Amino acid sequence: MLITETIRQALQLGLQHAFPQLFTPAESAPDVALEEPSHPSFGDLSSPVCLKLARTLRANPLQLAQKLAETLSREPIPGVAEVNVTPPGYVNFRFDYEGLAQLVINQVGREGDLYGSRDAINYTLFIFFKVVIEHTNINPNKAAHIGHLRNACLGDTLARILTAVGYEVEVQNYIDDTGTAVADIVVGYELLGWQEDERSFDYFCWDLYTAINEEYAKKPELKKRQLEVLHSIEEGIDEIALQAKKIAERIVVCHLKTMARLGIFYNLLTWESHILQLGFWKHALSSLQGSTSLVLEQDGPNVGCWVVRLKDHPEFAGMENPDKVLVRSNGTATYVAKDIAYQMWKFGILGKDFSYAPYGSQENGATLWTSVLQGGETGAFGGANKVINVIDIRQKYLQDVLRVSLGQLGYQEQAANSVHFAYELVVLSAEAAKELGVVSDEEEEKDMYAMAGRKGIGVKADDLVELVWQKATQEVARRSPGLSTLEQEKLGLQIAVAAIRYYMQRYNMNTLIRFDFAEALNMQGNSGPYLQYAHARAHNILERAASRGLYPAKEIVFPEEKLNDSEKVLLRRIAALPEVLLKAAGELAPSTIAEYAYQLAASFMAFYEASPVTTAPPAVATFRLSLVAAYKQALANSLQLLGIPALNRM
Repeated sequence: MLITETIRQALQLGLQHAFPQLFTPAESAPDVALEEPSHPSFGDLSSPVCLKLARTLRANPLQLAQKLAETLSREPIPGVAEVNVTPPGYVNFRFDYEGLAQLVINQVGREGDLYGSRDAINYTLFIFFKVVIEHTNINPNKAAHIGHLRNACLGDTLARILTAVGYEVEVQNYIDDTGTAVADIVVGYELLGWQEDERSFDYFCWDLYTAINEEYAKKPELKKRQLEVLHSIEEGIDEIALQAKKIAERIVVCHLKTMARLGIFYNLLTWESHILQLGFWKHALSSLQGSTSLVLEQDGPNVGCWVVRLKDHPEFAGMENPDKVLVRSNGTATYVAKDIAYQMWKFGILGKDFSYAPYGSQENGATLWTSVLQGGETGAFGGANKVINVIDIRQKYLQDVLRVSLGQLGYQEQAANSVHFAYELVVLSAEAAKELGVVSDEEEEKDMYAMAGRKGIGVKADDLVELVWQKATQEVARRSPGLSTLEQEKLGLQIAVAAIRYYMQRYNMNTLIRFDFAEALNMQGNSGPYLQYAHARAHNILERAASRGLYPAKEIVFPEEKLNDSEKVLLRRIAALPEVLLKAAGELAPSTIAEYAYQLAASFMAFYEASPVTTAPPAVATFRLSLVAAYKQALANSLQLLGIPALNRM
């Protein structure tokens, strides 16, 4: 049961029933908006409906509101204790907080880790709806950087949210092992003669990638060798292709370790080399050639090419050459063609499949699977109702082309369910750039520093984790000197994970993130460690109370005194979790959960300051302990959605 939503619905129903008793039939079913009033003293919800109606009836809005309030007060509305009016014509409603507390606290206690998600599942009935989420997708040629962390954190939390509301979620990590990025590493080995050293392989390749691109700049003729290597990799039949495959596989192992440190795991690895060797695009082309939107151009700039017609689609109107080439005149497929075939496979409409084999066991206990060419299982993956590709905002045009092309080729339903989950990039603040060694103290300072992989400018994800871990461990040692070094480091890593994951998710998707260490690790502000601290404080209250023989009540008994404002606010925040989860799932907005968790924690801190718990009279203490226990559970559930460890001590 969505508790506050149920109250809203009861209010809307009550308002709609009241109107025919007061006004003309034309006004019997108005649009009833319910919002939080401008001041808490007015009530918990407010409707401006009489202000709108007054213009139609040419009446005084305050008088209309008074009539409506009198009518509503004659019969009880479930969950509402009081109806009042405030100028210039608002009708306000105050919740029955004792009833609300009874419902919320008992429900949280009964559902535990499922609180929030069980209501969402019952409300949405998404249980038989499959979603494929593709995220991370790092070129397997060098170490992951902090921009990749935002992609992976967002994708992982999105998967957690959609799983919580009842979707069957499959998380895929696409490995582009046939692109120029891998070819550059092969060319680097050939031409530069580097030998591997004590650096991890992904770090070694980071520097090798930078070095070979510097050589290209000096000697453009070397690009010819890159094309030769790329052709060999795409053919997949010689020693060069084998070397490229081994490089990619070793890098992927490094990437998986990096992401596992942050609690990010996958269901399936898919390899582009397998897509090419299994002929996904050739199969797709043969099945699509009957479409009127896929044509072999006879003249013009695309003569001899297979193209998908986009010029008549409104999203591409006005472009000089909007039609998209899928197969070049020399018979080779473009990236768009391969993406279309792969998207068709995700939806289960390609008519061709990979084989699958276990890749290994992950730290979360789940098996990671990988695509293989033959000899494995079939039919285990794909076949989605909705596909979400987590890719940064720079890829918007190509993702639009992919989605619209599917529709133009006859797959309108799949096009409508192809989602580009776009997000802005991560840059460094001036302070973070200096601390990470991206710039020196002598260089002219800028507001922010972007990353450029080919130039070697950027921050490796593992370097960021290590530095945040070090800073967090130092703070743990300062605050808890009694812990062993091992305990301090373990706690420090959990705090580092919270700092990084929350920072990557708290912002709107369209917001450019300027990473700053001080802000990410702030224990008092809007940060992951602050949320962990707020959880640990609740645990500490319950633990201290238990040492005095005080426990949350199994059945809620209210003290004689009414609930104070801090108790009411906290109660409403706890009650809102199921609705917030549904909103986050519906809007694909991880930041909604992050904002909720912060507001929940802030409400608890305000409650803690205003409402003594263990020192209160027995009946009050028992009720407040029940409220603290419900809050702790709601926050823990929110942190789980964000992939943040819920700590019992800081």
